[in-house]
Amino acid sequence: MRIVIGPIIAALALAGALPAAAQSKPASDQAPVRVATTRDPAAERETYMQRARDEMGIWQQKLNDFTTRAEARGTAAQTKAMKALDGAWAETKAASARLEAAGAADWNSAKASYRSASHKLAMAWQKVDAGKK
Repeated sequence: MRIVIGPIIAALALAGALPAAAQSKPASDQAPVRVATTRDPAAERETYMQRARDEMGIWQQKLNDFTTRAEARGTAAQTKAMKALDGAWAETKAASARLEAAGAADWNSAKASYRSASHKLAMAWQKVDAGKK
């Protein structure tokens, strides 16, 4: 009788584990999740434009604050840094205006111009910021 009960208990334990194992399928057995791949160039452009507008607002605030501090200090180094920032800011504003006005044919060129000008502004800011320390 002992010999028969052992295999029965083992079979019941195994049978209890099977439903739990059947519930968790491996990822390869599950249906793939599909992601919409449709591109909306107008929406992408508007999203990029909004980020550029936000970035321009942040830069304008930083530069206004810096100008106020530089004028209060009046050092030659601050004046030189302010001129470099002013030039980079003017270039970035012009690139931003071209970006706003760009048609579909000019969009990629205007976008590259804005990125370049924005990068130059960031580098000029980094020099000023490093000089403060």
